[in-house]
Amino acid sequence: MQKKALKPEMVIHVVSDATGVGAERMARAALVQFQHSIEFRILRHAFVKSKPQLKRVLKQAAKDRGMVIYTMTDAELRAMLEASQYDLGLDALDMLGPILRRVGRRSKVRPVLDSGLLPGALGDRALRLAGAIDFTLEHDDGRGINNLGKADVILLGVSRTNKTPISMYLSCHHCLKVANVPLTPQVIPPEKIFKLKKPLMVGLTISPQKLAHFRRNRFKGGMVQNYYDLKTISQELDFSRRIFSKVQKIRLIDVTDRTIEEVAGLIA
Repeated sequence: MQKKALKPEMVIHVVSDATGVGAERMARAALVQFQHSIEFRILRHAFVKSKPQLKRVLKQAAKDRGMVIYTMTDAELRAMLEASQYDLGLDALDMLGPILRRVGRRSKVRPVLDSGLLPGALGDRALRLAGAIDFTLEHDDGRGINNLGKADVILLGVSRTNKTPISMYLSCHHCLKVANVPLTPQVIPPEKIFKLKKPLMVGLTISPQKLAHFRRNRFKGGMVQNYYDLKTISQELDFSRRIFSKVQKIRLIDVTDRTIEEVAGLIA
């Protein structure tokens, strides 16, 4: 049996004195161009506003032999990040610096470098959007079970029913906090999904043939035992239907022939 080759991992530490969501999204937009060869693990450190906080982050990044991507406005913390490239041998990328320098040079005005100005510049909706995206990223693929009740929407479904892209679409376009929980017969689903009343519960269904097609394409060139076998898929879908039947007021959506945008439109 041919085994799927493991890709080397690179750890990316995103550091910000605000939410860091924008920096993370920009980083992901670039890193996706390397996903065929590298497995990225992105750790976001938000609201880093003191030297001890930053020192801990940099120490961890050095331990991981990771790369640091940062959006910091505090002058002392920026200097500390710049020095880390020499003191700790870190590869640190400043996302704000080029903009600050270019605008300052053109306008002949020095930037204030005050992170407290950010909320006023972004506005309430932008901050809500950042919070929604933040929540969704932290509750992807079954993570963050302890505070599922804070979600606006909880998506349930077997692997490859587009839970993650649907979650991100709902966050980015509708400012919704979304959690998604994978369903598999080998893992008992969290008890909370049967008791919560506030979040909108959504069960994603799909035809076995379409799911087999998705999974086969996902692992093209490699072999994952039984992952796209129709018998195994039918058993998984039967299991998911049994779970759906126990969830209060769940809304079922068939994603077989629907785009991510169409599914999101039925939820929002």
